[in-house]
Amino acid sequence: MLKRKIYQELLEWKKKDNKMCLVIKGARQVGKTFIIDKFARENYENYIYMNFDENPGYKNIFNGDLDVDNIIKQISLRVQNASIVPNKTIIFLDEIQNCPNARTALKFLSLDKRFDVIASGSLLGINYKEVSSFPVGYTEQIEMYSLDFEEFLWANGISEMSILDIKEYFDKKEVVPTAMHEKMMNLFKEYIVVGGMPRVVDDFVQNHNFANVLKIQRAIISDYEDDIAKYADGAEKTKARACFLSIPKHLSKDYKKFRYSLVVPSGSSRKYGGSLMWLYDAGIINFCYNLEIPQLPLEGNAKREAFKVYMRDTGLLLAMLDERFTRRHYRWELRDI
Repeated sequence: MLKRKIYQELLEWKKKDNKMCLVIKGARQVGKTFIIDKFARENYENYIYMNFDENPGYKNIFNGDLDVDNIIKQISLRVQNASIVPNKTIIFLDEIQNCPNARTALKFLSLDKRFDVIASGSLLGINYKEVSSFPVGYTEQIEMYSLDFEEFLWANGISEMSILDIKEYFDKKEVVPTAMHEKMMNLFKEYIVVGGMPRVVDDFVQNHNFANVLKIQRAIISDYEDDIAKYADGAEKTKARACFLSIPKHLSKDYKKFRYSLVVPSGSSRKYGGSLMWLYDAGIINFCYNLEIPQLPLEGNAKREAFKVYMRDTGLLLAMLDERFTRRHYRWELRDI
């Protein structure tokens, strides 16, 4: 079972006296549902789980009056074996992007205070147009990512004490012992190739089979393409997919910035800029901006027109590369990275 840092943030949220509904955002398959489900089962007497993707009928709960008493009555009628006790119940609204009215209802659930509520969604930045009224100021938000390197170390059996020892060498600006340095560098190279998607990491730590790693990574990439086809509007489907598939091509070139002409020969910012933002809002990519001068504030010194685009997960990026490159690195020639 993978240990995630966000679990501690959930515990701290639960302790708040005047807590608001919590919204956890993040790309698909970064582990949102798993960790929220684990938190809810371990910390509450009563737990209501509603997934609007798996059960679209749950959307009917929020079609009428959004008064909290009415919502709770509808939940008790439609959710099997629902036990809803004030101050002892958590409600988990999963894939909430598929139910805009539920997002609006978060305001009233926050004001009511009788029930703890967590909402989660993978494409919350995409379906914003369908929400009639955002609960601005009535929700707390956390963005969840794939496993970082420290979480990857935990998954590989490296203790927190060992990690603190390494940090101590860093803080004191002392040389790390050779054996420790080599161990950490090998793990870091593994992390670059495996990445931090929970399904991939879990399989890797159990089997150490890089063929399996590549297979799972490419399945996730295929799921991302399916999301583009499912959720992007009209012509955006083709353009967003073209931008997505062009990422490895851009990074293989010695260019100083992203070139729309590598997406398609006639590409331009006007035609494809919105498609890149779609991928960013979906949690798939990050922008890395060039700086006028390397000083704070970095955002204020960024050249907005000069940027590169990266996948948020290094493992998925490597899995998108051509077959010969990928086979070479998954045979474990990591000295080349």
